Amino acid sequence: VIQQATSVFSVPWARIILAIVFMEGMVVFGALAFVPSYLHERFGLTLSMAGAVMGLFGIGGLSYIIFAKFFVRRFGEVGLALVGGLLIAAAWGILAFGPYWTWVMPASYLVGLGFYMVHNTLQTNATQMAPQVRGTAVSLFASAFFLGQSLGVVLAAMILAKLGAFSLFLAAAMLMPFIGGGFSRLLYNRQRKIVIS
Repeated sequence: VIQQATSVFSVPWARIILAIVFMEGMVVFGALAFVPSYLHERFGLTLSMAGAVMGLFGIGGLSYIIFAKFFVRRFGEVGLALVGGLLIAAAWGILAFGPYWTWVMPASYLVGLGFYMVHNTLQTNATQMAPQVRGTAVSLFASAFFLGQSLGVVLAAMILAKLGAFSLFLAAAMLMPFIGGGFSRLLYNRQRKIVIS
């Protein structure tokens, strides 16, 4: 197992994919974990209602699944990474500045849609980043994602406690374009090298 894991980490593209999915899990789910409590405390929604509003995240994901062929044809991998990152950033911006709880509804939808755009692109690359040890590569991918989520929740809780929800959502909104945009640029450079070679 160690030998297979070492084999994965020896591939530069694999290291990049693992680092990006770690950061994605951290930024998306760190902030997402505190949206229901934010809705409850700021707008007085019951926790059940706040949870129901967050269900629109799933509707956003379902929209991606239904229209995946269109999105892939329209944007390609490079575009999906960029557009998905920008949608998530826009959603966190809406959460930070939105004066009414109803604004959270489109924000939740956009987070779900954007997340599936970025994550499915990452997942596709994860299955190809080390074909000789594909199972280990995908396991490491999932581990990096869940570790990122765990660290993200811890960091988000610290930001929330010290600086408040506005700062938490604003930080997530500012970080996500770098993650999506950076991944998009790396994909573009990689695809260009493949075409040239």
